[in-house]
Amino acid sequence: MCSHEQGGVKFGRIIKACEKTSGFPVDVVEMDNIVGPHHRHPKVKIDMVIPKTDGAKFDNHGEGWLVYGPDYAYKPTITDDGRAIVLYLLPDGEIEFSKNWNKL
Repeated sequence: MCSHEQGGVKFGRIIKACEKTSGFPVDVVEMDNIVGPHHRHPKVKIDMVIPKTDGAKFDNHGEGWLVYGPDYAYKPTITDDGRAIVLYLLPDGEIEFSKNWNKL
């Protein structure tokens, strides 16, 4: 599932955006007690959080669905010494990484 890795974050696209998915690609990320790169979602973002270790939280949320509104900017974070997989849907796959994300 996660065919790429950068900065300790594994990620990949498992379903391309198409008419059947209403323009939403389905991506997956696997993180292990880490803070990911700062980025922004111009449109909404829909996540399904799947903890792989007991108590793992993604942005302070445990297992289940998480929805971010448009223009949300953040550093995705896995806490509680955990590891989690997050499936996420982005309209048209839109995401903007900050140029100096490690300084924010």
